[in-house]
Formats: sequence, C-alpha cells, structure tokens
Amino acid sequence: MRTWLNEIFLTLLMLLAAGLACAAERPMSTARFEVVALNVSPSIVSTGDELTVTAEVGNYGDLPGNFEEPLLLDGKQVDSRLITIQAGSVKSIIYKISPVEAGQHTLQLGSSKTSFTVKGSIEKEIELKYDNGKIRDALWAGYNGGFLTVFEPPVKPFAIKTVRICGGIYGTAWEGTNFELFILDKDMKSTVYEQQYAVAKFPVRGAFPFQPPLWVDFDVTQISFNDRFYVYLYTSANKHHGIHIGVDDSTVNEHSWLAQGKPPNIVTVEPTSQYPPTIWYSDISKLNWMIRVVGTGLFTQ
Repeated sequence: MRTWLNEIFLTLLMLLAAGLACAAERPMSTARFEVVALNVSPSIVSTGDELTVTAEVGNYGDLPGNFEEPLLLDGKQVDSRLITIQAGSVKSIIYKISPVEAGQHTLQLGSSKTSFTVKGSIEKEIELKYDNGKIRDALWAGYNGGFLTVFEPPVKPFAIKTVRICGGIYGTAWEGTNFELFILDKDMKSTVYEQQYAVAKFPVRGAFPFQPPLWVDFDVTQISFNDRFYVYLYTSANKHHGIHIGVDDSTVNEHSWLAQGKPPNIVTVEPTSQYPPTIWYSDISKLNWMIRVVGTGLFTQ
C-alpha cells in the first residue's frame, strides 16, 4: 500500500516540476516597442528654421505600454514624449525643432536614425532697383504730387539703410522750398519713416531751365520689413520749378506710380493727368522711377 502511494506522490511531484519548468520557459507578457520610421521635413533648412520630425512607433508586445524614448540631435537630447501605445498598434509622434548650427546633423529615436542639413547665413547688403541706370528722361509729379514705388524684401527681415534717388532741380524760384520722403507699410496706411528736406538736397548745377538728375543718397534709421513696403517722394511741385527724377523704360512697370496727396490719403493717378498723351511716358507701363533702396539681410550661403 505504501509503495503505491509513494509512486502516486512521485508522479505528482514530477508533473509539478514539469509545469514549473514550462512556466519558466514561457516569456512574460509585456509591451515591446520599435521605431519603424523616422522622417524629417524639410531635409535642408536655413539657420533657425523650424523642422518637423515624424516618428512611427509600434507596440509589438502583448500588453499596452508607455513609450518614452528621448529624441537625440547629434547625440544630445532635444525632446522626449510619454505616449501610451496599445498592443499591436502603431502611433505617430511629431516633434518640432529649430537647429541653429550650420552643417550636417543626425537625429536618433531608439535605434532609428535620419539626417538633415542646415545651411549657414551671412549678412549682405543689397540694392533693390528696377531701372538700368540709364536716364531716358526726367519727369515732375505736379502740384500736390509725388513718386510712389513699391518694393518686396528679398529676405525677411530686410533692414533699410538708404533710399537712393536719381533727381535734380528744374526751373527757378525753388529756393527755400522743401520736399518730403516717406516709407510706408504694405497697405500704404501707416507711415514708418518721414523726413523733410530742402530742395537743395539735390545738386544745384547750372541755371534755368534744366539741371540733369544725379544720384543722391538719403540715409534712414534702419527699419526692418517682413512684407512689401512703399517709398514715396512727395515733391508737391508744379511744371515751372522744383524737383524732377530720372525715369527709364528698361522693364515693364508694375511697381511705379504717380500719386497725389500725403499719407494716409495717397491716391495714384494716370500719367496723362500730368503729361501729354502723345509722349512715351504717358504710358504707365513704361515708367520706372529711378528710386532705389539699399538694405541688409541674412542670406543663405
């Protein structure tokens, strides 16, 4: 009887040991993460530009879990997110970074890597112009009139240093009179810069009736623009004395107008309001005022 019981007991012990061994070999249920994709857009940027980093992370384990892997830029942590991912699911994680150092850079999340390039910037001075430097004629703006020109900044921000005008004096009895220079915002409603000058700011050469235009620089306090801006030379002259400026027709005009009034009540007018309709410069599409802007900005190398 005892032998039979011993055999049963030994058999139970063997079955228990076998069960424990199987349990030890069976893996524990857990979350298991893998970064299946890591992309950066755009892949080429300028210093300070914002990048979008998109990661696709999958949970290939048996249980939900929290993914908290640091995003590394050249081996240094720049971001980290705590994201819960269900078992068998894939989630997108979006990061925003703004690198400041030029060169080739590497991003890493988990075992996945990607790269991008940052282009360096250098401050340059540039002259904005529409004319080719050759004066075809010199024109006046009429009573209560002026010359209006619009510019687009080549980079943002663009800091204006100088307004350059090819102008001259004509007629007599201009002594003691003034003109005004305005810089206006993109809507021509707000005056960003305003300065009054004596007409003699332009070179006084020769005598009545004509003194040819010459380039004159008007230094301004540096003003930065991120959008288009207008330069308005208000001469308020008539046909017999005052300021005239150089004009050429080297490009189709989409940026120069005759105007009347002062800010914020400027209105553009047709050239035929001042000039005979049979003369070439009565056609607004041919008029490029010889007004230029000199400024600086950060240009990508």
